[in-house]
Order: sequence, then C-alpha cells, then structure tokens
Amino acid sequence: MTKSEAAMIRPIAVALSLLTLSACQVSEYYAEGQSIAARDRDIAICEAEALTTYPPRIVTRFTPRIFHPGQTTCDAAGNCVTSAGYWEGGQPYSEDLNEDLRARAITGCMGGRGYARVRLPICPSDQPVRASTIMAPLTNDTCVIRSGGASMIVNP
Repeated sequence: MTKSEAAMIRPIAVALSLLTLSACQVSEYYAEGQSIAARDRDIAICEAEALTTYPPRIVTRFTPRIFHPGQTTCDAAGNCVTSAGYWEGGQPYSEDLNEDLRARAITGCMGGRGYARVRLPICPSDQPVRASTIMAPLTNDTCVIRSGGASMIVNP
C-alpha cells in the first residue's frame, strides 16, 4: 500500500469509527427525579401541541434531471454507430416542510417543562442495572435500557 492510499484510508477509518460509536448512543429527554410516566406524558403533550401548531405540509419534489448525450463510435472502416441520448432522474419524492419546525417546537416545549436532551450509551445486555421508574442522577456509568419502544435511563 502506498502512502497516498494509506492517507486516503485513514479518514475513512476514523469516520467509520465515529459512526460506530454514535450508533451505540441514544438521545433521550432527561430531568432528574422525574418519573418515566411523567416524561412520556410530557412528550405526548408536546408532540400533540407541535402537530397542532405545525401540521404536516407535504409537497412533492423531484430529483434533479440529468441529460446524457448520445455517443458516436466509429470503427477503422468508417462505419459509425450513434447511441441515443437519454434523461436520468426526475423521480418524485415527498417532503414535509413543517417537520423541522415540529421537532424544534417539541424540543422547546420539553425544555420549558424542565427536560434536557442527553446522549447516553445503551446498557450492555449482560450488565446488571437498578431499574427504576424515576430518572436517576446522571453518572459516568448512566446508560439506557430499551424495551418494547420504551426507554429507561438507569445506573448500574
């Protein structure tokens, strides 16, 4: 492997490592001492308010169109063949113009209710934890258990 090949591989390896590490963490709303049930209720209230304020606004967009011109190729005898040009792209897709506004409204609403967004690792499956319906104080060992779509922030 040449130096230039190694130099190209290093950034890719670093990016893959960061991607792998970020996949092991989840983002959750957290307020010390708050119950999981209260947090889930507050999320539902904030989501409903955001949906009412910023309902889906779906628009249809299209991927960019690119024209590939035809090509003419000739053999040694002077016989030429021309291929036809063609268009690529232009596929429709849907986009919700209010999606980002709803997400920001939910974050603001939850912040107003005393929650902060925290990124925590997922607990190893073999690690014993103290499960609780109350959000424990954050420590260096705090992690998240996910079960059936619900999340619990716990300390081992």
